[in-house]
Amino acid sequence: MVEALNRCIEKNAGEMVEALSGLVKIPSVYGQPQPGAPYGVESRRALQYAMDLGKKLGFETVVNVDDQVCYIEYGTGSKQIGVFAHLDIVPEGDGWTYPPFGGEVHNNRIYGRGTVDNKGPFIASLYALYAIKECGLPLGDYRIRVVGGTNEEKGMDDMKYYVAKCGAPDAGFTPDGLYPMSFTERGINYYFMSYPFTQPSTKAVKVISLKGGEILNMVPDRATAVLEAADEAGAQAVAQAVADYCARTGWEITPTVEGKRITLASKGLCAHSCTPFNGKNAIVALLMFLAEQGLDGSIGRFLDFFREKIGQTTDGSLLGMKREDECGKLTFSLSKMELDEQGLHWVVNIRLPYTYKDQVTADFRAQVEPVGITIDDVDAHHTYRFPMDHPLIQTLRGVYEELTGKDSTPGHEGGTYAQAVPNIVPFGSIFPGTPDLCHRPDESVDIDEFILDAKLFGNAMYALTQK
Repeated sequence: MVEALNRCIEKNAGEMVEALSGLVKIPSVYGQPQPGAPYGVESRRALQYAMDLGKKLGFETVVNVDDQVCYIEYGTGSKQIGVFAHLDIVPEGDGWTYPPFGGEVHNNRIYGRGTVDNKGPFIASLYALYAIKECGLPLGDYRIRVVGGTNEEKGMDDMKYYVAKCGAPDAGFTPDGLYPMSFTERGINYYFMSYPFTQPSTKAVKVISLKGGEILNMVPDRATAVLEAADEAGAQAVAQAVADYCARTGWEITPTVEGKRITLASKGLCAHSCTPFNGKNAIVALLMFLAEQGLDGSIGRFLDFFREKIGQTTDGSLLGMKREDECGKLTFSLSKMELDEQGLHWVVNIRLPYTYKDQVTADFRAQVEPVGITIDDVDAHHTYRFPMDHPLIQTLRGVYEELTGKDSTPGHEGGTYAQAVPNIVPFGSIFPGTPDLCHRPDESVDIDEFILDAKLFGNAMYALTQK
């Protein structure tokens, strides 16, 4: 532990809070690509904020990598330690006590989307590097680079581009997971599927449309469906059925009747798709209601399949795909769906144990294709596993134990830049016992933990240069 480094971070605590508050005010959700802003203007604004802050802190090397990624670097060695955080965020969702883009401080916490995932850890990393610079710590033949991306939440194309253009570090970490660290991560497969409605339903109530889901690694908390009954009395009967369904199940669906048409607004609870059991999927709520309405034809067959093989489960058990190994348990999350009278398109996110990576797609195909569902594309993210005696793991464990006095046994959670950048693992920033507020309402970080993050990151950066 470098005490001078820790003291410098403590001295700058007020600046760190102010810097994070300013960054949170930028709603850097993925937007329409534009010239000079491949992931939208707000993500590009966040990138500029990070670069401007790097220059303000006196770093000579502040680089914009084609408006997708930026990095701030200190040192002149031939070897590189890299810290990889992201500046983009998921949509704010509902249910906030304080403004999601306010960056307000209440009860020693900074509130706002991105405070945990992942703007707070970026700011902590940058001020950790600043402390190393201000203390003049010798880095030997190393330089340290803090990298900020802008497309982590929507596929990590930014970091794939960065690695192709700038190469991989010799060692490093991403502060985008759980402490102590993850020696491995489950694989992440996105399945993009379609299902045509070749046979119309003959029932009096028809489904005109259904839509939900924005970000693929987020449990959707909002979804809507439009139904049409044979007459106004039928529409009122549907509205009553919705009320009865919600009273019985606890789902929150609001019906609005206009003549023969009924619009259903479903409200759930957003959560990160790596822990879908922490959320309430608004699309699932609608599908389970529709599955009780006795529809026939193609849509009826799909709804029967969904109820029997997926339902409200998040572990793949009804699909016969429940698996677990040292990397963790399989999770299943319905991310997005768009349905009209011609058919539907939907995306599911399966996070899978390392030992299941070569079989999972075949097993999923065997379940969905006999029903007539087509898997149009699979976006399979790289997974990895570091040995426990690897120098990177040992170094990070030592830093964590020394600063916290707590057990440093590595875990296995996350879906991070470590799947796109070689030679790094997740290290922080959520402490054991701290609620995981990623992708959830009232996302916020305790200021004392935020400062401890910076100390851990700074000591880890420096320790890795001493190997």
